[in-house]
Amino acid sequence: MQDLFDSALSAFHNAHAPYSAFRVGAAVRAASGRIFAGANVENASYPEGNCAEAAAIAAMVAAGDRQITEALVLAAGERLCTPCGGCRQRLAEFAGPDVPVHLCDPNGLRRTVTVGALLPLSFALDDAGHDHGTRSAVDMIRARRPDFAPRVGLVLGSGLGGVAAAIEDAAAIDYAELPGFPRLSIEGHAGRLVLGRMAGVAVACLQGRIHLYEGVPASAINVLPRTLKALGCEILVLTNAAGSLRAEIEPGAIALIDDHINLLGRNPLAGANDAAIGPRFPDMTEVYDGGLREQARAVATRLGIPLKSGVYLATLGPSFETPAEIRAFRALGAELVGMSTVPEAISARHCGLRVLGLSIVTNLAAGLAARTLSHEETLAQAAAAAERVKRLLEGLLEELARDGRNPA
Repeated sequence: MQDLFDSALSAFHNAHAPYSAFRVGAAVRAASGRIFAGANVENASYPEGNCAEAAAIAAMVAAGDRQITEALVLAAGERLCTPCGGCRQRLAEFAGPDVPVHLCDPNGLRRTVTVGALLPLSFALDDAGHDHGTRSAVDMIRARRPDFAPRVGLVLGSGLGGVAAAIEDAAAIDYAELPGFPRLSIEGHAGRLVLGRMAGVAVACLQGRIHLYEGVPASAINVLPRTLKALGCEILVLTNAAGSLRAEIEPGAIALIDDHINLLGRNPLAGANDAAIGPRFPDMTEVYDGGLREQARAVATRLGIPLKSGVYLATLGPSFETPAEIRAFRALGAELVGMSTVPEAISARHCGLRVLGLSIVTNLAAGLAARTLSHEETLAQAAAAAERVKRLLEGLLEELARDGRNPA
């Protein structure tokens, strides 16, 4: 393996990644014994570009070889770097299912998998619309916690990752280890699935989310709620950091999401539909479950936690909204604004999950206050509210555990 590693490391140092600053090197060994290396190459249309694995395979094909006997991928960082879905398919085109794929960082080997373990995420026309990524992630999670059956899923938004510390008997899995799960790039999102118990209820907590402004297709979000559903969850609690369009919903407040307005310009259900997951045209009359909202209000009253409510409007981002846009959004009926949550809520309802949405108000929207908006303020305000969010979630889970109609 050392010769593969040395070739990939050399390519890694020559990678062209000025936009993400995330360099990747790859090397493949052909049946002839020759080694071919490649590096990722980005351009101004980032995140479009050439993957390191694709470059190595292309070099092999150009040289006349057609069979891979061993492969290696190398990248820096704490999270394991695995081939993307397209490169998994490319590897499967020239390698059998037992061919080893070594996952490394510049210091050496971290893990070895096989092409067969990666293959379920590859794409074929006769599989269009089917959710192999979810099944692969579920299989891996169940292998790690075979007797664990979560009943409530949580998604922790910007600055709220610390809430996961309240989960007992916790086991954490990095998204990078789960087939189909996104690689996150935004501060305040750890990118881990945490399995355990909170207030006595089995939960699966997504510690961080992907945003469409990170350059992913909307459909990439589906794997998150669908994996939770496949694991056994019946309820999904979505949290986010949001701006307020109303002075009475002040920074620091927690607000229930009553409904949403999707101005992302994208829908996670666009494309082929798998009827086994949900209907082609799902009803969105009540995205955010009325019964769950009433329970949340009752718990907040009992705990003395003020709880606002409003309609959440989602924009693509990453730029904050202009004052003129905020005036328009108010005219549309929005009280809260952010850059997430809506795709997850749509996907969750499509696959049959009941949804509760909570916004942590981190700022008054553009034009409503003299302060300049920043992500740092978002993280600070969300972190300040994290303890109240934790208490509210624990109280709600206790209530669900007592209610025979809901998962315990």
